[in-house]
Amino acid sequence: MNLSLCITTFNRYELLKESYAQVIDDSRISEIIIVDDCSTEPGIKEKVNSLAGGKVKVFHQVQNRGMSINKMHAISYASNSWVIIFDSDNVIGPDYLDAFYKMLNGGQPLNDIIYCPSFAKPDFSYVQYENFLVNKGNVTKLIKEDMFNTCANTCNYIVNRVFYLKTYQFNEKHIASDTIWHAYNHLKSGGSFYIVPGMHYYHRVHKGSGFLQGIDHNMRMQAEVRKMIMEL
Repeated sequence: MNLSLCITTFNRYELLKESYAQVIDDSRISEIIIVDDCSTEPGIKEKVNSLAGGKVKVFHQVQNRGMSINKMHAISYASNSWVIIFDSDNVIGPDYLDAFYKMLNGGQPLNDIIYCPSFAKPDFSYVQYENFLVNKGNVTKLIKEDMFNTCANTCNYIVNRVFYLKTYQFNEKHIASDTIWHAYNHLKSGGSFYIVPGMHYYHRVHKGSGFLQGIDHNMRMQAEVRKMIMEL
């Protein structure tokens, strides 16, 4: 089973290059799809285009669509059934893939499960939830915990392309709280989350982070969805 690595980006050429450098030659990833959300820095379109070739495919939005739609489009371009949806300011390594395939143990993932990393290094550890299947029946207690609430909004996970697109719902209020909004819709549709043991990646926290842009609004929206998840 091969994976598509779908990376969304906006004005992050240098970080983008680093995000997938460790796995570009990994045979488990058959394509790397980069979707640029109409970046505005001078010359950046040409720079991003220069990355295309081999398994790397580059797409550009003709206007800025925002994180939510950009992710959805990136997934829709994938040719594989299973997709890693990844932010360009983070870094994925082979250990992320090792953990996922070790968990599968030669089997196949289930379409209605989102497979989540257990550590967004160095700051966000979800190891206490490893091997745990989160669904509508047990999420109401977990979402009260701050670290699980963070886990529900950090993305950088593996999804089934068809199930993701079926449950995706755009909501213009959710600018950088789009992941927890999708978590709500995924759970509401009968989907589950599984936190994969040992599946780690490097998660940059920096002033250009999408969540930190308009953080007050994003925190309010995240809290709003948190309450909705409690009521499932």
